[in-house]
Amino acid sequence: MIRAVAIDDEPKAIKVIEHHLLKIKNIDLIAHFNNAENALIFLKQNPIDLIFLDINMPNKSGLEMLKELKLKPHVIFTTAYAEFALESYNHDAIDYLLKPFEFERFLIAIQKVKRRINSQNNLNTYFFLKDGFKNFKIEYDSILFIKGSGNYLDVVTKEKIYSSRMTFLEIIEKLPSTQFIRIHQSYIINIKNTSKIENNQVSIESYKIPISGNYKDLFLNCINN
Repeated sequence: MIRAVAIDDEPKAIKVIEHHLLKIKNIDLIAHFNNAENALIFLKQNPIDLIFLDINMPNKSGLEMLKELKLKPHVIFTTAYAEFALESYNHDAIDYLLKPFEFERFLIAIQKVKRRINSQNNLNTYFFLKDGFKNFKIEYDSILFIKGSGNYLDVVTKEKIYSSRMTFLEIIEKLPSTQFIRIHQSYIINIKNTSKIENNQVSIESYKIPISGNYKDLFLNCINN
C-alpha cells in the first residue's frame, strides 16, 4: 500500500485528489493539509511514500517546504502555474499536474509513482547498520521491530538485537515505507512480521508492542487498506 499525503490551500483541489484516488487501488490518502507548516510537522514524524503538493501557498510555498524536508517522499506537484515546472524537477518530482487535471492525466502520474517504487523496492533487500565499531548487513525481512532507547535505537531481528546511536528519522531513511510503520513514539514495527493486533498492542513473535493513541488511527488505516 502506498501511503500518500495531499498539501494544498484550496479545499476543492484536495477534493479532486480524493475523488480520483477512490478509483485507484493500493494508494491510501492518510492525511491532507492546507498549509506547509502543519504538513512539515507530520512529515518529519511519519514515513510517507508520496506527496501531492501545491506550489503557490501562503506563508510557505511547496518548494520551500521541500527544501526543509530531510526525508523526501516521492512528489507529484499539483498547481495552476506552469512557470514552476522547471524548478520542480530540480526536486526530482515524478510529475507536474496543471490544474484542473482530469482523471486520465492523474492516472498517468500515479503509474509513474508505482513504477519508481517497484523499481526501488527491487534494488535492495538490506541496509548496513553501525553497532559499536562494526557495520552489520541487516536484511529488511529479518527485522521484527525497532525500539528507541535513550540516544540509541535497538534493532530487534530474528537472530539478535543490534544497538546503534542514531535517531528515528535517520533509521526511517533506510527503511522501505511500505514495510515499516511507526506505531508509538518509541517503536517502529515490520508489518510483514506482525502476527496479531489486539487490545492496543501488536504481537510479533513473543513480543508485545504498544500502539499509542497518536499513531493508532494512522496505523489501523494503513493495514486496513
